[in-house]
Amino acid sequence: MSSPVKQYLSPTTVPQPLLHRWYAWCHLVPPHTAALNLNYRYLPMMRSYLRSPHVHSSALANPKRYGGPFLSPYGGSADDIEALLNRTERDATPLLRLAEDIRTAQQLLTEQADGRPMDSLYPQIPESLRGLVELVYDTADRPRLRFFEALAYRAAQAWQAGQSVCLLPQPDLQQPFTFGSPVLAHPARIDLPVPFADPRLDDLYAATHLPADPTELAEQLLGDDPAPGAAEAFTALFTDRAPAPHTPAAENTVRMRYLGHATVLLETESAAVLLDPLPHYAGDGHDHFTFADLPERIDAVVLSHLHCDHVSVEALLQLRHRTDTVIVPRAGGGSLEDPSPKLLLQALGFRTVVELGELESAAAGDGATVTLLPFLGEHGDLDIRAKAVPLVEIGGRRVLFATDAVDTEPEVYRRVRDTTGAVDTVFIGLECVGAPMSWLYGPLLERPTERAHDKARRLKGCDADMAERLIRRFGATEVFMYALGLEPWVRHLTGSSYDPDSEQIRQTKLLEQRCHTAGIAAELLYIKAERTWPTRH
Repeated sequence: MSSPVKQYLSPTTVPQPLLHRWYAWCHLVPPHTAALNLNYRYLPMMRSYLRSPHVHSSALANPKRYGGPFLSPYGGSADDIEALLNRTERDATPLLRLAEDIRTAQQLLTEQADGRPMDSLYPQIPESLRGLVELVYDTADRPRLRFFEALAYRAAQAWQAGQSVCLLPQPDLQQPFTFGSPVLAHPARIDLPVPFADPRLDDLYAATHLPADPTELAEQLLGDDPAPGAAEAFTALFTDRAPAPHTPAAENTVRMRYLGHATVLLETESAAVLLDPLPHYAGDGHDHFTFADLPERIDAVVLSHLHCDHVSVEALLQLRHRTDTVIVPRAGGGSLEDPSPKLLLQALGFRTVVELGELESAAAGDGATVTLLPFLGEHGDLDIRAKAVPLVEIGGRRVLFATDAVDTEPEVYRRVRDTTGAVDTVFIGLECVGAPMSWLYGPLLERPTERAHDKARRLKGCDADMAERLIRRFGATEVFMYALGLEPWVRHLTGSSYDPDSEQIRQTKLLEQRCHTAGIAAELLYIKAERTWPTRH
């Protein structure tokens, strides 16, 4: 009997996680935020599309509407969207009921919680929420629900039935924005009916660098009733060609590799720290680093905040088998708008998740340390605590990842600088326009925000003035501008679309000029970059 043929998963293969056929971004993992997004984002969008498909297609024909609340069937038809709507209403009943019950409970508090004790209201809480929430007042006597989030995950096992992973043979740079495009069943897409936390996915993702038997993996992952031809299509994703071995950082150096958007790898010969990983694949026509360029073991993945362009379920699932620790900021505890990153990662199957508060530190491999600093702004003035500015100390270098934080109140970072000391390098984003607050958080809001307020409370980062203040305050001698969503292969994840005259690009160029005038090295990162610095002892 011959031995099974072992091959490698092609580096062009794109495994997209789905919840009821919608791309699973970070708010589609916690059951309460997933429920609200399904019921108050995706179902209304599908119904609107079915009423007036021409309105949606006409809007999406305008590049300025990219990322807006319009549906693209992504190769499907109106009939396909109607079938998806019907299936969702049938198969996602527990989640849809949870969303409606959250609204009912909130209305109960609005009508009856008047500052007196709320003990008598517990029996009126809808059944699906009983034992999962505490009724609390804030210090201004405003009532709200506080979720026991860990219990909510355990109570909502049925929601995992809607999870799956869809394999595409290669990246599609024309994929529409994921908030507005379900990934419908298609002969070119291979569906794996496997929940995100299933350890069998580790065997699939490990096959990118460790050879495996494609036939055996197909039997494990395709389920009991695969579509005709699925097994053959699955095995066709594998190749005999082994990936190039990873080249470690040279001795006595710190190496930085920029993979795109906000994904940065810092390495020494004995430590590897990866920040805000988004998925990066070969075969998209661009010469950039991919996950094939990562070391076999990553000491720490560091996540800055729960926005879809910084926390990617798609990327994290691929990294789970090779990651020792994930470091995340601590959430406030129980609010809808501020789900726990730690519980989210545990729900994705990660075993070692380190949760840090502001100014707390954790080891991140041999000689590397991560400290999470306060993150001001960029969240529409919502009370969101699960956000942080990572400071990575590695090889004696100090690298600050300001991501999308803003210097609205300069005293915050003056006090931080007095605590942490100076840094060598700052990574900072200049998405200084941003989307309205409801673009991301709309389904989670108890009531709609006034339109003028919503448009003013934008999800935006620094402009050149604020960025320059922050850079000077921390004494950086090197600046990298990044996280603008410029790379073509992340456009469907970020919803970003800029022209050369956009305010974000103008502010980036202005900051670059000011840094050069001040003798500070500055560069806008795009597509691919690698730098090395000598270690310090």
